[in-house]
Amino acid sequence: MAAELMRRWIAGAVLGLLLAGGTRLNAEGENRDPKAVEVARTMMQAMGGEDAWNAVHFVRFDFKINAGGTLKQDNAHLWDRKDGRYRIERTGKQEVDFFTIADYERDKSGSVYVNGKKLEGDQARKLLADAYRSYINDTWWLCMPWKWMATGANLKYLGTKASGRETFDVVEITFGHVGLTPGDTYRAFVSQKSHLMTLWEYTLSPDSPVPLKKDSWDWEYGDFHGVKLATNHIDPNKVTINMGDVRVLDQVDDGFFTDPARMLSGLK
Repeated sequence: MAAELMRRWIAGAVLGLLLAGGTRLNAEGENRDPKAVEVARTMMQAMGGEDAWNAVHFVRFDFKINAGGTLKQDNAHLWDRKDGRYRIERTGKQEVDFFTIADYERDKSGSVYVNGKKLEGDQARKLLADAYRSYINDTWWLCMPWKWMATGANLKYLGTKASGRETFDVVEITFGHVGLTPGDTYRAFVSQKSHLMTLWEYTLSPDSPVPLKKDSWDWEYGDFHGVKLATNHIDPNKVTINMGDVRVLDQVDDGFFTDPARMLSGLK
């Protein structure tokens, strides 16, 4: 009983400190101060509005890392946002092609094909887990500004920063116990002119494959059926992460989720 009373006292004290500082702990447990939420809502409205984003069914995009004129990674994605289906085609890893069709929403199950041959057992499970990590990472680079209000995301307003002829609202995004690397920290720079996040800086979690790495990237956008999504990112060393031919689609033949022979290059 004493331990339970102590736990409740600590929880109450923490909540009191948060409220005194102007930060609100919402029903899901996220810490989001009102100014940061205001910036987030205005940003998403400038990107087409949350209703428009929630109505998107299929997204076709790529994830291409180019450094020094060399293509380092090339992933092709087809994302069914309504029914929880996902397809990834990865080229160039270990000099083979492998194709993953995964039910990412329910149990992360799926089928893995390498050079046209279906894999089973531990090898398939390992590649499915790798494909799921690519889904988490690559969609983050595509549409991170749409995810600020997702479960587990904490928002803290850090003030403004002037750069060139623009002034930016700076918001820090951290996470609770969600995602693959909840220790990551992002600082997003949202233009007070366009209301778009045109730059982010991040420090990766110690659990990341590249521990404690810090980096910054400029973001470029396109408009797809009234919804803005990233098209390209550039870091200070001129490394680019390009999202390829981004498309928002209302209909996609089911074969692209069930037939390994139906390559995404054939999706028109």
